[in-house]
Amino acid sequence: MNSSINDEEYSEHINTSHTLRKHIFLTCISFPSLISYFCNPRILDTMSDVPPISIPLPELPDELMLDIFHRADASTILNARSTCRSWRVKLSSYDFQTTLAQRWKHHGCSLLMHFCYPSSLMNSVDWVMRMDASSGYTMPFHFPFLLTYEGWFHIIGVENGILCIRYSSMGKKSYLLSWNPVSRKSKIIQDPVYIFQPDLVYLYALVYFPSTLDYAILYIFKQTSESPSSSLSIYTSFRRNWNVIITCPPYVVTLDATYVTLGGSIYWLTCSVDDDERRSPYIVCFSLLSNTFQQIFIPRQALAHCYMLMLLNQKVCLASSTHDEEVFSTSIWHVAVTEEEPAWTRLFMYNGVAPLFTPAIFVDEDIIEIKERHFEEDGVDDSHVSHFHICRYTPMEKTRRTLHWVEYEDNVRIRSLHVYYETLYPV
Repeated sequence: MNSSINDEEYSEHINTSHTLRKHIFLTCISFPSLISYFCNPRILDTMSDVPPISIPLPELPDELMLDIFHRADASTILNARSTCRSWRVKLSSYDFQTTLAQRWKHHGCSLLMHFCYPSSLMNSVDWVMRMDASSGYTMPFHFPFLLTYEGWFHIIGVENGILCIRYSSMGKKSYLLSWNPVSRKSKIIQDPVYIFQPDLVYLYALVYFPSTLDYAILYIFKQTSESPSSSLSIYTSFRRNWNVIITCPPYVVTLDATYVTLGGSIYWLTCSVDDDERRSPYIVCFSLLSNTFQQIFIPRQALAHCYMLMLLNQKVCLASSTHDEEVFSTSIWHVAVTEEEPAWTRLFMYNGVAPLFTPAIFVDEDIIEIKERHFEEDGVDDSHVSHFHICRYTPMEKTRRTLHWVEYEDNVRIRSLHVYYETLYPV
C-alpha cells in the first residue's frame, strides 16, 4: 500500500467501492441489457483509459434490497443466495419466502392433471399436463427422473410449490421424492413400505407445518390385513426419518386417497365399514401440531350420492352431489372445525351436464371442472376415444367458459388433479 494513503482513507475507499459494486449489481437486475453493455470488450477497452472515480453513494437499507429481490426472477434470487452467507440467510428466510410466494401467486396458478391408462401394464406411459388456470394454455412438465417400461409414479400431493411423488424407475424398488420445479431442487426419501413392510400399502399425504418452511409426509398402513387398527408414520423435513408412529382410532378406515390440508391439519373423506352404516360418510381430520385425530360427521341435510373435499378462501368445504343419468346438482358446504361440534353452512348450489359429479377444484373463487367421457367406435374392435372437457365455472355470475379440450384415441383416465403455485420453498 502507498504510504501516502492513511488507514482511514483506505477504509473509505474500500467501502465506496463495495457500495458502487452493489449499485451496479442492482441496476443490472432492473435493466438486464446493461449486463451485456458492460461486458462488451470494446466498451471495456475504452473504459480502461479512464481513471476510476470514487462517487459517494448511500448504502441501501435491507428492507429496500429485499423489496427489490421480491420483484426479481427466480434465477436472480438463486444466484444472489450463493454470493455470501448473509444473503443466503436473508433470501431463504420464512418471511422472504412467503412474501415472494404471495407476489408470485398473483401472477396466476397452474393445474397439474395426471393422465393414465387403466391397464397396469402401461404405467410407465402416464403423463402430467400442466395448464394455466386462467387462459387454458398448456405447457410441458417433465419430472426429474427417468422411467423404463416397468416404471410408474403417483403424485402424493402438491403444496406451497412442492411436489411429493412416489415413483419407481425399474418397477421394483420405489422411492419418495420431494421436488421444487422452479429451483430444480429435489430430495429422495426412503419409501416407508421398505421400513414397515406391511401387508397392505394404504395411504400417503403431504402437509406443511403452519408458519414454517417445514413439511411432513404421512403414511397410513396396516401391518397385516387382520390388524384391528391402522398405524400412522410421519416423516418430517427437519428430522428426516420415519420414527414417529401413532396408532389410529378405529374409525380411520377406508380413507379416500384425495385430501385437503389447511393450517397444519389434513382432511380425508371416509365411510363406515359396517354395511348398515355404509351410507353415513364422515370426515377424518388429523392435526400435525397435536398428533390427534378427529371424526366429523356429515349432517343429514348434506347427505347425497357422492362427495368431494375442497378448499375455498382458506376454508374446508364439502361438495355434496346428487345425480341422475344426465345431470348432477352440487351443494358446496363450509365446515368450521372446532373442538366442540363443527358448524356447517351451505354456501351455494350449482348444476352440471354429466351423469356424475366430475373432478373439480377451487381456483380463487371459481371452480375448475373436468368432464371425462369415453366412447367406443362402432364397427371397430377395442377402439376407444376419450374426451376431457376442462371448464371454469364462476358461481357468482353462474357462467362457464371452456379452458381446454383434449381428445385421446385410446381409453385414457384422469388419475389426479392438483393446483400448483410457483415458489422457492426448500425441499
